[in-house]
Parts: sequence; structure tokens; C-alpha cells
Amino acid sequence: MDEKNRIENRIGVLDGIRAIAIGMVVWFHFWQQTWLTPYLRIPTEYTKYIGLTEINLAGWVRYGFVFVDMMILLSAFCNFYPYARSIVLGEDWPDTKKFYRKRAARILPSYYFMLTIDLFFYILPGHKYRNVGALCKDIVTHVFCVAPNWSDTYISTSFNGVLWTVQMEVIYYLLLPWIARLFRKWAFATYSVMLMISVTSTAVILNCFAGKERNYGNNILTFMGIYANGMLCCILYVMWKKYVTENKYSRLAGTVISVLCIFLMNGMIHKYDGDVNLQAVQLQSRLVQSFLFALFLFSTACAGEYYQKLYSNRVASLFCKFSYNLYLWHQMIAVWLKEKRIPYWSGDTPPNMTGDRVWQWKYQILIIVVSAAMAVAVTLIVEIPAARYLLKDRDSHKEEGKQHDRI
Repeated sequence: MDEKNRIENRIGVLDGIRAIAIGMVVWFHFWQQTWLTPYLRIPTEYTKYIGLTEINLAGWVRYGFVFVDMMILLSAFCNFYPYARSIVLGEDWPDTKKFYRKRAARILPSYYFMLTIDLFFYILPGHKYRNVGALCKDIVTHVFCVAPNWSDTYISTSFNGVLWTVQMEVIYYLLLPWIARLFRKWAFATYSVMLMISVTSTAVILNCFAGKERNYGNNILTFMGIYANGMLCCILYVMWKKYVTENKYSRLAGTVISVLCIFLMNGMIHKYDGDVNLQAVQLQSRLVQSFLFALFLFSTACAGEYYQKLYSNRVASLFCKFSYNLYLWHQMIAVWLKEKRIPYWSGDTPPNMTGDRVWQWKYQILIIVVSAAMAVAVTLIVEIPAARYLLKDRDSHKEEGKQHDRI
């Protein structure tokens, strides 16, 4: 079999990994509003002999923001995949204009639709800005996807808080074709420079802006190391598939390493316990965490068939079709419903702070249902039709095998 055909164009397990990453970030944002912590105590008379007395996912939810890094690494892997195939397998080099068109058609219609709804139905009616200048600056920086470069348009913005990740991805998309060219000629040097940019920018923020890490920590420079590791993981995966003859032992090793990575992630997450300045800890740990996420991605993609089905299945694939808009809308919906006291609550203290479990569960179910419904609606009504319109008659030639579009 030709090696180009032997190496799959679509890596199914990435659907499941994407679902985990986005699902954990969504759960984290919901937890911020509900304070419902996933903690289950197990009857010790049945499990005490094996040391299992509880199931405690509180840390995974409380510090779910770390999975933004997994989303970014996954984006780097997926978008670099066609370039990696070209470098290793000798396939045609991806067309830059086509790449830009497809990326723009994929993410910008839903993004600008979100900005429009946010502006005219939340920000302006709620008089969220004290002066026109601040409002105009926020609008312009969000339209051009550069808001994270200023603390007032990043930290103090009244626009949807999750949009900074999309804006950073836009910058990565603009840079990727040119970084890929450098990677093709000088892979090690390019990778090293990207790591150096990440390490240097992180050190500058930690030392020169101590206490203000949240204001400056999330930008393309500090994330450059994650993008580098995602690209390296991608090219190593293609090389593995080309040069290594897989067998049951290699797949068993992949499965074991993948499971081990999950336990290591658990330890990584619980290192955040008790730290006051979470942003500083996250910034210090970001690059190391990305190595672990990359190992998890690589090993899962090389694991056994039955284990891979946990990640590569119809449920995960369906989730990924609507996950982008779920990510865009979930936090805004949760905050808006709470501000509007839906479900109804009285007094000055929100029910999650008073321990009203009935209200917490009603609210939890409501925001899940409404967020999912909005994600499906925007995907079907805005994203898909807009993408078809923007790409019509331009990609009528033979469609190249491609990886699922992901952020």
C-alpha cells in the first residue's frame, strides 16, 4: 500500500481529545457560576480494600482553564498536519490563499455574529462603558482580533470573555504558512526559536509585571511554545506512521502511555491547589504542561483500536461539529441568565453563594440546554451557510483529503 494512503488523512481520536478539552473549559466556566462541584463519596465498605473512597473531579473543574492550552496545542497539530504530510511524505504544499480562505470561512462568520449580538443586545442596552472612547477601542480591537494586546480590552472588556482565544488563533493562522516554510527548511532552529520566544516572554512577564500576570500572560508570544510543541508532535506522528511498522506491542505501549498521561494530568492539575496567584502558576507551568499534552495526543493517536474508540466515535464527532459555537456562546449565556435572574432568585446574594442546591441544579441544567441549543442553531444558521457562500465555486476542483477543521 502506498504510504500516503496508509497514513490516514483524518485522525479520529482528535475528535475525542477536542471534546475533552472544550468540555472541560465549558465545565469550568459553568462551575464559576453554579459552584456545583463534582464530588462523590463512595461507600467505603465496598471499596476500602482497594483504597477507593471517593470520586473527586473538583480539581479538574476548578482548574479547567488549563485545558485551553490543550485546545491550542490541538489546533497547532491539526492545522500543521497538511504541511507535515508535505514535508515527510512529499505531498503537494498546501496553497496559502486556500488555507486563509478556509480558516476565515470556518471561524469568522460565527465570531462576528457573536460580536454583533453581544454589542447590540448586551453591551449597549446595559450601558457597560462609561465613555465612547473605551467602547470604540474595545470594538476596534475585537474586530481586528488584537484585543489581548491591551489589558483594558482584554481584562476589562465587556465583550464575551472567551473571545481572546479565537483572536489569538487568528494570529496563528496568519503566521502558520510562513512558520511552516521555515519549519520545512530549518525544523530544529525554527522549533528552538519558537520555544525561546515563549520562555523569554514568560520570564519578562513574571519578572517585570509580577502581580499583573493575568493582564499580560495570554498572548501569542507566551503560547508560542505550545504551538511549537503541537507542530513538533504532528511531524513526529507523520514520521512514526511512515517509518515504524506498528504492531500489537507498539499499540499497547501507546495505550499504556496515554492512560499514564491522564494520571500525570491529574497530578499536574492538583498542583494548583492552594495557590493564590493562579495566573502566575499557570504561566510558569504552561510550557511543561504542553509537553504532557503533546505526549497524550501522540500516544492516544498510536494506541490500540479498542482504546481509541473511547475518543473516535460518533458522539465525539457530533460534538465537534457544534463545539466551536458552544465554546463561543456558553459563558455569555451563563452570565446573562444569571444577571437576568433566570431561574428566578431574590436578594442581593446569588443563590450559588448561599448554597441553594435546588436553584443551582435548575440553573446548571438550563445553561447546558440553552448553550447547546444556541450552538446548534448558530452552526446551522450562520456558520455552515456562511462557509458555503464564502467558499462556493472556489473549491469545486478535486477535494484534497483533509483533517477535521478545528480551533
